[in-house]
Amino acid sequence: MNRRIPPLNGLRAFEAAARHLSFSKAAEELHVTPAAISQQVKVLEDYFEVQLFNRLTRALSLTEASNQILPKVTQAFDDLVEVDRVLRGREQENQLLVSVGPAFATKWLLPRLDSFRKFAPQFELRIDATDIVVDIERDNVDVAIRYGRGQYAGLESECLLNSRLVPVCSPALLKGDKPLLKPGDLVRHTLLHSSLDENEASEASWAMWLKAAGLNDIDPHKGPHFNLQSM
Repeated sequence: MNRRIPPLNGLRAFEAAARHLSFSKAAEELHVTPAAISQQVKVLEDYFEVQLFNRLTRALSLTEASNQILPKVTQAFDDLVEVDRVLRGREQENQLLVSVGPAFATKWLLPRLDSFRKFAPQFELRIDATDIVVDIERDNVDVAIRYGRGQYAGLESECLLNSRLVPVCSPALLKGDKPLLKPGDLVRHTLLHSSLDENEASEASWAMWLKAAGLNDIDPHKGPHFNLQSM
């Protein structure tokens, strides 16, 4: 029996892009460039002779064809993940896969790994540093550490610690032509933004801080945005 199988790389790119509704986020997940995702999706569209995405300004939406095939494609890849888990013995009790944000991993987790290994030497740790909200089942993750409210459907969450955030600046800005001496002086300066997840209601932002400070004449979104706090 000859099976006609669609291009697997194209299916993988399509499935990731359809879940995220973003070529960029799909590229991060698959460790390729957004252009590569777009190219693979185009190959699949040519193969099926059908449009799979509505390409909007800075957004994607699924076509009717995509909505029809996405559940089957997702299930197919879930089945392949299960095959990999079974054959590789991924359920070994001594393996512990921890998914954690890069900044938190570097500044907080890594300095404590030696203590953890002494406390629980039976575990073989695997650290996956990423800010993407992973699929626990799909990615075979045991523990995920994220900054947020902890409201993740179908998962049990526990607060590790609370954070206190304050705005900071270079000491050089305290003097000069536009000295930064009080909150209102920010109107003459550039705001730097750390944007881990703009849709996360608990994400710290200048909008939050300026509102608390009673400042309404400063644009809280202006200035460069960085997705890694280390930047």
